[in-house]
Amino acid sequence: MKQFFTVLKFELMNYLKSKSYILTTCIISAILIIGLTLPTMIDFSNIFSKFGGSSDSASSFAVYDRGGVISNSDYFKSFFPEADFKLVSSEKEIEDLVSDDTIKAGFVINTPTSYTYLVKNSSMSDSNKSTFETALTKLYRDEILTSKGLDPVEIDSLYSIPIESNVTILGKDSVKNFGYTYILIFFLYFLIIFYGQMIAVSVTTEKSNRAMEVLVTSTSSNSLIFGKVIATTIASVIQSGAILLSGILTYKLNNANWGGKLDMIFDIPLNVIAVFAVFGILGYLFYAFIFGAVGALVSKPEEVNSSAGTITFIYVAVFLAVMFGMTNNPESMLMKVLSYVPFSSCMAMFVRVSMGSVSAINIIISLAILIASTLLTGVFGAKIYRRGTLMYGNPVKLRNALKWLKKEKI
Repeated sequence: MKQFFTVLKFELMNYLKSKSYILTTCIISAILIIGLTLPTMIDFSNIFSKFGGSSDSASSFAVYDRGGVISNSDYFKSFFPEADFKLVSSEKEIEDLVSDDTIKAGFVINTPTSYTYLVKNSSMSDSNKSTFETALTKLYRDEILTSKGLDPVEIDSLYSIPIESNVTILGKDSVKNFGYTYILIFFLYFLIIFYGQMIAVSVTTEKSNRAMEVLVTSTSSNSLIFGKVIATTIASVIQSGAILLSGILTYKLNNANWGGKLDMIFDIPLNVIAVFAVFGILGYLFYAFIFGAVGALVSKPEEVNSSAGTITFIYVAVFLAVMFGMTNNPESMLMKVLSYVPFSSCMAMFVRVSMGSVSAINIIISLAILIASTLLTGVFGAKIYRRGTLMYGNPVKLRNALKWLKKEKI
């Protein structure tokens, strides 16, 4: 146990004292804090208004009523409340005004049901055409109703009767919870990939140091790999925790100025955070032990990617399967199976807890399987680590390393 704590302290201090580790944590946290505080420091409404926050603000339009459909241009004010309209005598006049940027666009009314829209540059966000079409449609419909002795206002009131509805959610609100679940799953995915590769490269690099031979033969392999992996886990938890907490706390302090717009990302219930932390850390340890063992099977850092290809492929495939299940049905049979498989339960069970309905016994069973699998992976990884660290030359394939364990009757 003393050897374990010695290795743990040494590896952890290397991470915590690393300039890249400190700078990365501080920079990302600072970006989140500054970004989430901006609405408190700056009135964005004024900025948006200056850059055209409203599609028809400070806009002018011209109308050429070729068919004599409208009596005056004031009719369109209710549809374009912030815009100015003026009647012109020809289509050519509209073309000249649009070309000179005197007006934003123009309309030529050919008949009660036909018009031409003139604009200098067409934009994907241009809603003026559809708004004008709505106005023209209403004008034509009102005239037809009036000619048949019907009151257009009364007809409109029949079409615009408000329907009240109340939604009672007895389980989980998957739509609301999707945002932070999606982000946390991605966060865990990149965390395991990044630190897993880092552990593998670290182990491989240490093999070039001959002092490792003495260390491996004189120190318990369990202490070495468990100390290294758990130290990396603690460092990653501190880093990711600092980043997540800086974002969540800053948003909660500035929530009033955001108007709840980012609640789907930062308003995370404590029970969801707890499940994510427990399953995330165990899943991280599970893969970290595997990456550590893989790193011991190669002699050069550049060989790590090819050697870790199999486990990386499995992890990516599991991630994609969980994402597919999350976006379609978190309570599907696929997700239920994945939530008990050690390779995927760290993500799948979290998704089910966050977006679905899972009983406590199912969570406990999944957790027990993951804990047992992580411990076994750690023990197996330690044996591979001990033997692989003393081997040099060509990379050893993972399946051959597993044969070692079989021969030793593990």
